[in-house]
Amino acid sequence: MISLDPRTRIFIVLIISSAAIIFKDLKALMLLLLLTLLLCKLLSISLSGTVRKLRKLWYFFILLTLIQSFFTHGGDTLLALGGLRILTTAGLEAGISIILRMSIIVYSAMIIASSSSMDIVYGLTAMKLPQEIGFMVLLAIKFLPLIREEFFDSITAVQLSGIDLKKIPLGKKLSLYTYILTPSVIKALNRARYISLSMECRGFRTYPARTFYRRLKMKAADYFTILAALASIIAIFSLN
Repeated sequence: MISLDPRTRIFIVLIISSAAIIFKDLKALMLLLLLTLLLCKLLSISLSGTVRKLRKLWYFFILLTLIQSFFTHGGDTLLALGGLRILTTAGLEAGISIILRMSIIVYSAMIIASSSSMDIVYGLTAMKLPQEIGFMVLLAIKFLPLIREEFFDSITAVQLSGIDLKKIPLGKKLSLYTYILTPSVIKALNRARYISLSMECRGFRTYPARTFYRRLKMKAADYFTILAALASIIAIFSLN
């Protein structure tokens, strides 16, 4: 496993996600996806585990592909219903490009997600960003899992009361989820308020600068990885 500085991970994700938005050619997006998967493999990130965690999102990606294919016209007709062209080659390419972009962004995000939350905060502060932004990112990383746990605990409580969520109509199910989500968000906001009070009691933002016990230092592997990623993206752009 290659140990990289948090700033290196942030910079790599930034250039990869930016390239995923800029590139339009399918070949370029495929090569960029291969580069992203290679980086994940070098960083010992479980690709199969990521696919299992995001399997529910793939239905959403497929739906986006069908919608994009339906509203994008051009090229040869692949599927038609009467006089209405449902699927064309141009629409199919547009849909596949959406899947490739979303896959690149998801896998590149795993490069940062594989680091600890404190490493990300250290990296942001080392990049001369305001300390408030670093603590906002840290709180967001901490509270998103808490909201998820509160939500699923409420769902479990509803199911234990004898309600079968699979048999409830879609409209009532959405209303039920709204009622469940509201108290979960309120609990998370109350926790955030208590944390802000405790930070003020400890003198947060009393001094213009903060000192940290740990100091980050870029190594030769970090510079090499950044240069290799930039050179690969420039080569992909030049080839296409």
